[in-house]
Amino acid sequence: MARKTSPTQGAVVTVAAWSIGFLIFLPILWTVILSFKSETDAIRTPLQVLSAPWTTASYAELQARSNYGAHFMNSVIISVGSTVLALIVAIPAAWAMAFQPVRRTMDLLG
Repeated sequence: MARKTSPTQGAVVTVAAWSIGFLIFLPILWTVILSFKSETDAIRTPLQVLSAPWTTASYAELQARSNYGAHFMNSVIISVGSTVLALIVAIPAAWAMAFQPVRRTMDLLG
């Protein structure tokens, strides 16, 4: 049976959860914002950073310095390959456990 909570208690818990979630998300948001600023703008104080103009020059420089597209494709190939390999192993194992259960299957599943 679930506990009954007052509307005030529910509101406090909701505000606390949203606050904690925002604090956890804040570094990710700040990193994304800084990625659209120039290098000199990124080292300024936070209020100066927010008022600085947005630019994609950092992304162009990243592509110019290294072959980012090739590194990205390597990551895609590895992730797709490992997913396919895992499915090749997992699908027959799941089928065997579902349609031909033995004592060990029951012990494994609980």
